[in-house]
Amino acid sequence: MADGDTEDRSHEGAPYRDDTARALDVTATLSNASLVVASNRERCYSSETAPEWLDVVVRTDKGRNYARNRAIEEAENEWIIVADDDITFPTRLAAHLVDSMHEFQVVGLEDFWPMRWTLTRFMIFHRSLWERVGGFDEHREHGGDTDFAIRAEKAGAEVHRLPRRIVPHHDTESDFDVGTHLEWLFYLFKRHPKQVAVPALKLALAKVNVISPSKIEYDASWAGDVFSLSDADDAPLEH
Repeated sequence: MADGDTEDRSHEGAPYRDDTARALDVTATLSNASLVVASNRERCYSSETAPEWLDVVVRTDKGRNYARNRAIEEAENEWIIVADDDITFPTRLAAHLVDSMHEFQVVGLEDFWPMRWTLTRFMIFHRSLWERVGGFDEHREHGGDTDFAIRAEKAGAEVHRLPRRIVPHHDTESDFDVGTHLEWLFYLFKRHPKQVAVPALKLALAKVNVISPSKIEYDASWAGDVFSLSDADDAPLEH
């Protein structure tokens, strides 16, 4: 070391700050979070697998987006975790996300090609953002998650996507017919033409077999230890 140079030893005597390695108090972190679920099923996997100490609101109202809004109104806490009723609730993942998020972020599972937003299968945001954008569109049964994410983005929020299969999903066979998809695309295009025009055109053409998706999706041979837990409905599920 040259004369006059000094070595930075400010880190000595104290651990480096490594947020990914530090111990996270899951219970304390989620003490200001609520899980909200719109459910019309006999069995609600997400509430079953959530910890007993977590604030959970399940609504069975007609209309999923209406039910989600009422559940958020009833929820006790500021961080809102929206989940469908057919997932295994990922407690530790939710805690790490809440711990790392700020109030102008939406984090959720990636939407399907070619949409670049998030799904209410698992989505987290702050109550103040939900209030700012006016909640979910209660006139919609399908597509409310995409609309909400776009409106949040328009309000200045960041939308971050997680790999879809990071959360075990039990109802893997659910799908919508071509007519439902096209009606949903028309709805989104009317509300958000600038954001939706190109992906809507791609999806519409794909639905009538004019083009094929350019994005590689999970194929039949894909397997993951976490996702495989959902194969056995009555098996103990880690969360």
